Amino acid sequence: MEQWYVKKEKAYQRIFKDREIGYLDPDILPTLQAFFSWPNLFTKSSCSGRITVIDAHMPWDRKNSTVVFKDHLGITSNQLDAVVEKGALRKLWLIVQGPIFHVYAKTLDDVWKLLQVSRSVGFKHSGLLTKNSNGYLVEVRSGVRMDHLLYDRSPLSEFGPVVSVANEVLKRGKERLFSLTQALKDSI
Repeated sequence: MEQWYVKKEKAYQRIFKDREIGYLDPDILPTLQAFFSWPNLFTKSSCSGRITVIDAHMPWDRKNSTVVFKDHLGITSNQLDAVVEKGALRKLWLIVQGPIFHVYAKTLDDVWKLLQVSRSVGFKHSGLLTKNSNGYLVEVRSGVRMDHLLYDRSPLSEFGPVVSVANEVLKRGKERLFSLTQALKDSI
């Protein structure tokens, strides 16, 4: 299992390389470090939660969609108005997604402990996905999500409530992210 720890170290170094080039979500480093502080865990991919606007027929249609806005920290009415004013080929969808992590665990005991900690702070959609040469792959996912159809003929004043709800949904995801960080740290 020595090679497992080599993979963990490479994954840890990749975080800092991603941060250096601007690929790492601006508020996710403390949570990633909390995952890595567990001896038998390492993350493979992650998202701290985000708001996107996509141009697609349906919000789940990723193959035939275009991301026209993405931010991990929030959105303003002016930003949303500017996106909508540009128009769309299909339909514009405002999508808010909570945090998600793909975490490798060395043993099944580590999987169950991680799931217990994650679920206790609201990441109830978490579960074991598979086992491969990296270990047991666990998806740690919150249920925080919002999809909203935007109409390109809507005046700015109609976006105020949508922006407020979108930012509130994102904030709740961030609160769960903070709770997960603390729970991971407290459970070493």
